[in-house]
Amino acid sequence: MEKRSKAKREMSLSEATSRLISHILKMGQAEIMDLLELVEKKHFEKKRKSPRFEYYGEAVYVVKGRAYTGFIKNISTEGVFIDTPDVAESGEKIILSFELPEGEHIRVSGTVVRGEGNGFAVSFDRTIDGNLSHLKRPVAETDAAGPLRRGK
Repeated sequence: MEKRSKAKREMSLSEATSRLISHILKMGQAEIMDLLELVEKKHFEKKRKSPRFEYYGEAVYVVKGRAYTGFIKNISTEGVFIDTPDVAESGEKIILSFELPEGEHIRVSGTVVRGEGNGFAVSFDRTIDGNLSHLKRPVAETDAAGPLRRGK
């Protein structure tokens, strides 16, 4: 983590908030949306309880009674990121079905916690029991959008 300058450490919360708002008011819509995504991602990363692992495998999921197919980009015992053009909205309930690399079939329900242009993140209603430690490597907290790799 980078060290903040002495001036920034001594800045009051209201002054920092005022400066942020001033900068935001000068931004275009695309910049504001990018900033929002960055801030929400950073907040979400702090809440994560278990490590994510790179994994690329097919997933079938059901949202609002309709079945879709997507690809798992990364997975943990508590959630998954699905890469798909059919992005579900935050808060939607979902049922997922997929296989882990060792062939174990998983069927789990969850809630969409974040939608992005290329997919969405799901928090499982229960932790999955599959052993994920043999997957390629933990995903770095800043590498959520990294390249897809087969996890074998």
